[in-house]
Amino acid sequence: MGITEHSIKIERTAHYYTSDTNLKDARHIWLLLHGYGQLASRLIKRFTHKQSADYYFIAPEAISKYYVRRQPNVVGASWMSQEHRLDEIADYINYISKVMDPIIQGMHEGQKLNILGFSQGTSTMWRYINHNQYPYHTIVNWAGEFPKDIEFSDLNDYLQNVPHKYFCVGDNDEYITPEFTKKIKKFINENKFGFKFKLFEGTHVIDQDVFREILAEVFE
Repeated sequence: MGITEHSIKIERTAHYYTSDTNLKDARHIWLLLHGYGQLASRLIKRFTHKQSADYYFIAPEAISKYYVRRQPNVVGASWMSQEHRLDEIADYINYISKVMDPIIQGMHEGQKLNILGFSQGTSTMWRYINHNQYPYHTIVNWAGEFPKDIEFSDLNDYLQNVPHKYFCVGDNDEYITPEFTKKIKKFINENKFGFKFKLFEGTHVIDQDVFREILAEVFE
């Protein structure tokens, strides 16, 4: 006897976190997409000490949760896995869009939209960018890849109009080897995407000094 797979759309409750600054007063809006095994609630705390009226941070949290470690329990989240990956991609793009569309549509002249993806969150970031192609002021690809399911050649003209683009990775990143970094740099340069490379001393983390440099460089 065989089996038949079925799918059904259901409602889920998702969570996202924002800084306590006033959205309307902010000059820069930052969308932050966390990595595998992280939680958005923990990620955004690394940015809120930079709070001023100029910045508004938004961090959606992936819906799939699991125990990263037991005793003590540590919970993390994942944007997707290889199981039913296309459904999970469609779901998270829809989810992030529901969070961001009202914010982006309500932006006033002079506000800048920025996005940062970390680790697994870089693939999430690129799929979301490819889906909506909003006019970002800054795109930060931090310690992650350019997903193979996106035709980046089709994004070339779009990326040329993004003023600030960065690829950041630590020289002792336990997940990103030097060979992989060289491969990414070659891919970026061959496609003439115009990314600025920020290679720092450190591991698989968002280095705060490097991020402060980026904030200073893109501030208008």
